[in-house]
Amino acid sequence: MPHAFRLAAVALAAGVLSPAAVANDKFQRIEFFGSYAQLESDGIAEDFDGIGGGLRVVGGQRVGFFGDFQGEYVPTEIDGGGADLDFENYRAGAGWGFPAGPVGFFQVKAEYVSLRTKLESGGVEVKESQNGYGVHLQFEQDLAYDFGVHASLGYLDVDDADGTEYVIGFHWVPDVFGFFAQLRWDDLNVDGGGELEIQTVRAGFRVPF
Repeated sequence: MPHAFRLAAVALAAGVLSPAAVANDKFQRIEFFGSYAQLESDGIAEDFDGIGGGLRVVGGQRVGFFGDFQGEYVPTEIDGGGADLDFENYRAGAGWGFPAGPVGFFQVKAEYVSLRTKLESGGVEVKESQNGYGVHLQFEQDLAYDFGVHASLGYLDVDDADGTEYVIGFHWVPDVFGFFAQLRWDDLNVDGGGELEIQTVRAGFRVPF
């Protein structure tokens, strides 16, 4: 085999079998997770917290176009009792990914955001829906032994609030089934004054497809 063709064959094999290529096969995924959420507001003396869960589906290309859809439901109650707050978080987004080194990538994503609450206290029920958009810069880095880390910095703007969203987490996907965990922190400024913080810990299963 001529030397040039031998080099081309080796380069092609390395590209096909590289960690980045293997990780690329696991980019499309379904995530089933449990959630712990805590909601803090200037207008509420005590925090709401509770445990729920959700589902996320990511499809498309690691480098290129992708879609990201997720829904989450967490029933919470105020510390000390006396009031219940059901919290729902729905997202539908799309974006574009770029390579960042041999085993990492950046993504730019825009999404529709719907944050819904139902407050029950003293026999009175109040429902509220905050709809808007989010824009995010995401980063994911594969390390070793199918272990990786991910992080995101974003901006949310819904009907009566806007602010920053931070996400940091890790994942381990050795084959067709794996695990992940992440912390999500929304730091929102409420129109007319005040702040709302939503801190969510997610942990669950990641299934590539």
